[in-house]
This record gives sequence, C-alpha cells and structure tokens, in this order.
Amino acid sequence: MEQINEDTQLIAVEKVLEEMQKAEEYLKNWNAFWYEQVLDAHCLPLHYEMGESDVREMEAKYEPRYRLANAFYSEDSIGIPLIKENIVGNNTLTGEKEVEFECEFGRIDWYGMHSHKASRNFSFHNNGDINFKKVGKAKLTMKNPTQISYETAYNVLSNDFSMEIEQSKLIKDKYQKRYKEDKILFSLSGNILTEKINDIEFILDLRTGMKKVRIAKEYDENNRNNNTSIVFEATLDSNDNLDKGNISINTYKGNGKVNGTYRIGITKDKEVDAKFYSRKGSPIDLTTHPILLGNVNNLLFPCLISQNIGNIIISSFAGAIKNTIEKNESEGAISFNTSDFNTQTLQQEEARIVETIKMIKGELPLAGLVERIDNSMDLLNSRKQETLQGKVKKLKLETNS
Repeated sequence: MEQINEDTQLIAVEKVLEEMQKAEEYLKNWNAFWYEQVLDAHCLPLHYEMGESDVREMEAKYEPRYRLANAFYSEDSIGIPLIKENIVGNNTLTGEKEVEFECEFGRIDWYGMHSHKASRNFSFHNNGDINFKKVGKAKLTMKNPTQISYETAYNVLSNDFSMEIEQSKLIKDKYQKRYKEDKILFSLSGNILTEKINDIEFILDLRTGMKKVRIAKEYDENNRNNNTSIVFEATLDSNDNLDKGNISINTYKGNGKVNGTYRIGITKDKEVDAKFYSRKGSPIDLTTHPILLGNVNNLLFPCLISQNIGNIIISSFAGAIKNTIEKNESEGAISFNTSDFNTQTLQQEEARIVETIKMIKGELPLAGLVERIDNSMDLLNSRKQETLQGKVKKLKLETNS
C-alpha cells in the first residue's frame, strides 16, 4: 500500500465507508445478495503468540468471513482500519481455549453477487482504492446478442479512475453467425484522459487540448508470413485537425531482430518526411527511391485488405502520403495537405467509446465512480463544443476572405 500520512488516511477511510454505504443502498434496491469478507488483517497476538494451524482453524470456523494470513505472517501496521472485529479461537501452544482477539482489517470485499446474466464483486481498501468488477455470463443469442464485462478502479482521494471493458456481440451476416469483440479503455490520470478501442488509442491532454492517436500492430514471431510491426502516431490540435503524424514499419529477420525501418509521415511544418533506415541506421530518402517507396505498399498490404478499423486508418494515412509524394516528386520539399487525411473515422471510433461508457454508467453502483466519469464526459463535451465553434469561425473567415 502506498504510504500516506495519518490525517490523509483518515479522510480516505471516511470516504471509502461513505462509498460503501451508498453502494449498499443501491444494491438493496436491486434486492441483491452478497457475502462480505474482510482481509489485510492486523493483530499482533496472532503474529507473536499463535501457531499457523490455529489461525487457519479460526478462518475455517468463521468461513468465509475472515482472511487472517496477513496478520499471522506480518507485524506491520495496516494504518487506520476499515473495520475492527473480535474473533475467538483456541491457542494450542498455550492450551488456552476460546481466546478473544481484536483484529483490524484494511480491506473489505463483497462477492457472490450472481444473476443469470452476470456476476459482480467489489473491493474496498483503507488507502482509498475501490475496485468493482462485472463479468457477463449469459449465452449470446440473436434475441440477446450483446454482453458486456468490465473492471473499474478509482481512489477516493483523487479524480483519477480507470474502466476496462470487454464487449461481445453476436452478429448474423448473410452466411453465418459470428462473434465480434471490442476491448475498450476509458481512464483519467492527472490531466491525461485516455480512450482506447481495440488497437486505437486516444490520449488527450486536458490542459492544452492536444490529442495524440496511436495504433500499434505488434510483430508476431509465430507468423513468418507477416514479418513486420507497425506503429501509427498522430497529433491532433484542439480543433481535431491533423498537426503531425507518421507510420513506422519495422521489418524483421528470421531470428527476430529488426532488419530495417520505414518511416513515412508529415512534420509539424506539414512537410513530408519519408525515409528508410537500414539495420545500421543509415537513412535513405524514399521520395527519390520509388522502388523502396513501393515496398511500403507491399508491407502494408495486410492493412489494405483488412476490415479492421485501425488497419483502415493506417492504410488511409499511408495512401495520402504516397499520393502526395507522387504528385510532387519533382519538388524539393514536399508539402502535405492535411485535409487529404480524413479524421472522420477516428472521430467515429471515439464516439463509439463514449456511447459505450454512457450505456454502462447507468448501472454502476458506485457514486464516486459515476461522478468521476460524468466530470470526464463534461470535459470531452466542452472540448467538442470548442472544436465546433473553432470550425465555424474558420469557415466564416474562409468565406469572407
């Protein structure tokens, strides 16, 4: 546990207990049933005066209420506990019977909350951490084609939070039924809001309004037919216009070592930068080597034929760069028109993340988590409004010029 001073931890414990009370009220409206287990125990007599078998016997006596191993193995303080309870057990080392021990506990878990569609569990910690997990377990049918599981985490002393989602969907096309899975992340850390859907990651700096987009295709050493790794990175300004971006393609030798790197993109000054770097690091300008430039197309061929959204974005950006080079190959510095790269697909994927979060938010039984998500949504909406106002202002300037 991260060390915090006593006054701060007292605040953390008070806030965690408050969140627990609100969550309990919420769950009672569901008529939910659950088990409560207390963990991260501290009790010096269990550490210094008891044998392990006696401690285990006490655990079994009260099963599943207590987890006492932490108290037996460690004398370290857990800080301010979430709960104190007296438990009774025998001490075979001294022959004493029905000895009462006061134990402190720094963690409380709720589990065993099952329905025919999902199971849920909570974990509350005396340092302010709260975790909540839902696991969908219903069988997907065309009548009920969607299932969502997620894990959430936040700390009552911070505005930060994290939400990881797995969404499964049964889709029926012309010939067969198939499953589609999306993995989504929505998190806040300081002033950085991160959204991710599958392999597309959005990193928004709330102070500056700048947004980074990253798509990574890892090298698969077990698939020798595709000996590349690909990383697309772009920066969008506060109006969601492309500021700069590039694609890095690493090729690999049979032993898994990098053989060479193709890097194509645009600089902040909107000039095309396209180079091949050999294994020794020597650069070759691709704008003057059409054969090497053609290799980029070959290496990106799996992206060109894929229906994966991340692949489509990568191939679209690469195509725009290649077209720019071919149109201006006689010029020294090749300028890129950022409007050639359509950010609409990126915006659609980001919108999918937001819609999924909105759909889940209404079923979250933790008031503090919902408040943090709402605040982040408000910040995103504010940025969206500023973006729309910026585009309207730009359009008026262009019309009047």
